[in-house]
Amino acid sequence: MANWCYNVVQFSGDEQKIKEIDALFNEMSEREKQAREGQLPPFVEADTGYMFDIYVQDGYISYETKWVPNTAVLVQIADHFQTGFIHEYQEPSMYIYGEATYQEGELSDVSLDDEDINRFHYEDDIGYVYEGETYESDMEIMELLLEKKKEGLDSSRGYGR
Repeated sequence: MANWCYNVVQFSGDEQKIKEIDALFNEMSEREKQAREGQLPPFVEADTGYMFDIYVQDGYISYETKWVPNTAVLVQIADHFQTGFIHEYQEPSMYIYGEATYQEGELSDVSLDDEDINRFHYEDDIGYVYEGETYESDMEIMELLLEKKKEGLDSSRGYGR
């Protein structure tokens, strides 16, 4: 059975194009319920990155993919509609955590790597430990690490995926 990657995307650009994207994802959500299988837009050229449990609300689209995020599929959708997007993704059991931004044909993808993950650890009876502080969940730390990476506060680590 696949691990599931949780994805949230917000497209940006012309308001009419955003409405068309929302309609597309709502249609895919309905098709998924009827067919009981993952969905991709008909114009997307891919054999992976199928979307499951698609939900559209308040300018955000959430869905799941098997194992990894499907940023390349989102680029095709954005290019088709001439928009941009911000894509947040996470698959906690595999320590996949990141954010991709696509604007004017430029993709920036900032995610945690093994070196980031090795910067914290779990200790029985106290929880997760990062830089001498304790946290109840590793997700709190991963969010903090990603924000530092995005802001360039940890310049020795740099950006990357």
